[in-house]
Amino acid sequence: MPVPDFESLMLPALKAFAAGVETPLPKVREHVATAEGLPAEDVRETIPSGRQTKFANRLNWAVIYMERAGLVERVRRGVYRLTEEGERLLSRDPPRIDKNLLGGYPAYVEWWQRQQQRKASPPGGDEMENRRDDISETPEEILYRAAGDLRALLEDELLERVRSAE
Repeated sequence: MPVPDFESLMLPALKAFAAGVETPLPKVREHVATAEGLPAEDVRETIPSGRQTKFANRLNWAVIYMERAGLVERVRRGVYRLTEEGERLLSRDPPRIDKNLLGGYPAYVEWWQRQQQRKASPPGGDEMENRRDDISETPEEILYRAAGDLRALLEDELLERVRSAE
């Protein structure tokens, strides 16, 4: 079973904060891995940099997005707790928490709009922006994928130049 995308980890992570007490992220990761039945080898799989596990990276992003919506609050570095808004959401027993649901929270919308304004508009900006809303990858995964795409283009271009030089 591969590590779920960060949006799929939002609901289990929010439930891990359900006690309403200050909870360190390692405890949340442990709770979510157990609740989701993730095999140990999947939980240990690292992102391309090797500096962090894919599971920890995705869960951290899930918590960050929920914090921006006001569902959890950061108490201190690596320690969060459920907010009243988070409790209200859990009491409604949602089947899933994702960016679409978070879009109903003004704090999240405000944060998201600030993020979009900071980004330079790439060529074909509107098309790229529409695709970005559908992506459930973490920002780090998007960067690694983009770097891989650029590397492949460069390899193809170099190979073509070598072939044409003969």
